[in-house]
Amino acid sequence: MITKPDTRLLKAVALLLVAATAFVIASLVLGGDHAAATTVDPVVAPANTPKSQLVVQGLINGTVFGILLALAAVGLSLIYGTTGLSNFAHGEQVTFGAVLTYFLTTKSDVSLPLIPAQFNIGLPLPIAAIVAIIIAGGTGWLQDKLLWGPLRRRRIAALQQMIVSIGLSLALVNLFQWWVGGERYRLTTSIDSRLTFGDYYIGRQTLLSVVIALIALAGVAFFLLRTRLGRATRAIADNPALASASGIRVDGIIRLVWVMAAALAALGGILLALYENGLSFDQGARLLLLMFAAVTLGGLGQAFGALVGALVIGIVTEVSTVVVAPDMKYASALVILIVVLLIRPQGILGRAERVG
Repeated sequence: MITKPDTRLLKAVALLLVAATAFVIASLVLGGDHAAATTVDPVVAPANTPKSQLVVQGLINGTVFGILLALAAVGLSLIYGTTGLSNFAHGEQVTFGAVLTYFLTTKSDVSLPLIPAQFNIGLPLPIAAIVAIIIAGGTGWLQDKLLWGPLRRRRIAALQQMIVSIGLSLALVNLFQWWVGGERYRLTTSIDSRLTFGDYYIGRQTLLSVVIALIALAGVAFFLLRTRLGRATRAIADNPALASASGIRVDGIIRLVWVMAAALAALGGILLALYENGLSFDQGARLLLLMFAAVTLGGLGQAFGALVGALVIGIVTEVSTVVVAPDMKYASALVILIVVLLIRPQGILGRAERVG
């Protein structure tokens, strides 16, 4: 027996509150108006900008994007490491965090699917973000309680569970489109002021988002390396049968992982919506391949590998726009994934295993 259920719940809630509190502090500093529906035009560099300057700016933007992407990729990696499931519905957890925050904070009239009445909640952005992260963590608990836990107990193969996750992903993305429509929305209408360093810049809001993401990722690292529950999580990822024989409550730890992964994905969705100045019903679906690429590149089931992989993917996608069209930047990241795996099939931090 690793620990009591109450202790597990307490530590899970504490982890959620650390990330949420950081978000609150940043949001209070930012101020800003409430969410509104709008179309956002990307910032385009002048045509005569030197390529060397574009590369360095791409490195800055790519590092930021990689850190924010890592929030979702780490959760996806933890799920795979403890259950062997490639969860194709994880992208919708990213979308859910951003959409729910918009739903709670916008001053426009909103409604719920199948409920014709319109109403307005209008919570402040910090409070809406906290509520969204906690609710998202609850959906992770609910998913494992009602769906993935029963499938594991019935010894359903990982491939079949993956097909179920694909169906769940398609159902959720259509539900989100039905809920919020096909428009693009913003969580805040305030203009992000820039911090300039010579010819280079980073948005003040973007910098605070990076700080929040790093705090959350540091919390995950501390959990995995310094707590009994974290060591139990790593033991299950290494050998579930041996971990169970050692007295670890495998199902309880896996449920905690689902809560963490869903909460991290929601936080990532909120910060990415702020970074990209917009959100839509398919936000997570568009990033899903990049999340899988980060997890695979870093090493399957390796949480720290997912962080490294996300950084590589983020930098490649942004720097590649110097030589390829912006619409092709995600394809460049997948090409890098193929090249790296040809050289190191187990991924950057993965361990080589003998087959047969």
